[in-house]
Amino acid sequence: PATQSSADFFPVEGILDDVRETDLFGNPVRARKGERGRPRKELSEKDLDMLEAGLVQGWPTQRIAEALNIGRSTLKRNFGPLLKGRDMAPDRLQLAIFAATARKAVSGDMGAVRQLRQMLTENEQRAAAARMSRAAEDEQPEAAVGKKERARREAKQASEDSGGLWGGDLNPGNWH
Repeated sequence: PATQSSADFFPVEGILDDVRETDLFGNPVRARKGERGRPRKELSEKDLDMLEAGLVQGWPTQRIAEALNIGRSTLKRNFGPLLKGRDMAPDRLQLAIFAATARKAVSGDMGAVRQLRQMLTENEQRAAAARMSRAAEDEQPEAAVGKKERARREAKQASEDSGGLWGGDLNPGNWH
């Protein structure tokens, strides 16, 4: 009888070249690229869209991680640069929508032309409101002053209004 070697029962090639798509728990098996440690978490295109949608809405990291069914630390470790751009996400979305609308409008889509005009009008209104708000902040009311400070200011004003008639006698703090 022919004897079988252990290689027939445990082929070495099969162990090193794991071609399974999922492990025993149903998690996808990713090809290792010779790197040590745990492989990077890879999100599907749908999950990346969900991540970006959460950032646009200003969701906290924990809420995004729960929605994607991954840990907070995994999200931070693998998608930190995206998370750092959280404050810019709404502006980036608006720019993308504006650019897409402008492309359609230039190609002759009349609905896009109307929408682009509306977007430009709204943007101009927001800019005008921001300018008015900044102007209102610049015109802050004068702080309340006490009796002594008011008397000092009035004396200084009277000294300046007299045109030097009284010399330095009316200047505040000029005692003889």
